[in-house]
Amino acid sequence: MSQNTIQNKIILPLVTLLKQGVEPSRLSLELASDSAIGSFSALGNATIACTGIAALYRLNLPAIQLTNYLFFPMQIIFFSFLYIGETLTGNSLDKISKTKLLETFDLIFLPAIQELTQYFILASLGWALALAPLFPVLYFVFKKLITLRLQPKWE
Repeated sequence: MSQNTIQNKIILPLVTLLKQGVEPSRLSLELASDSAIGSFSALGNATIACTGIAALYRLNLPAIQLTNYLFFPMQIIFFSFLYIGETLTGNSLDKISKTKLLETFDLIFLPAIQELTQYFILASLGWALALAPLFPVLYFVFKKLITLRLQPKWE
């Protein structure tokens, strides 16, 4: 394939797709949603949730999924969300380490989910409580940054 063919057939359509619906308010809504949802540590739920939000609010699906995948490493804060959930409910589950978490998923998928259900419920509660006040802050910060970035530069 020549450089021109790659540019015309792959890069330009991809850039056009990502530029759809890039008003500052919509783009900041996408980024804030992805930041919140992408940090959620339930298997596959972030992709499904981002798709649902994109469909519901008519957001740019490729952009929202790209941001979701970029935020995937943030799922390491699962243990922080678990701590928040435990503190709020007063439940004290056995300490789970990263090693035990990985060992559990070496099992068959369904038994691993059954064994970790309580951890996921508490982490989900912690996630919701931590991100509920953070979402509006992220939205307005992203909106301000995007608006500043898109303003014409005066010389």
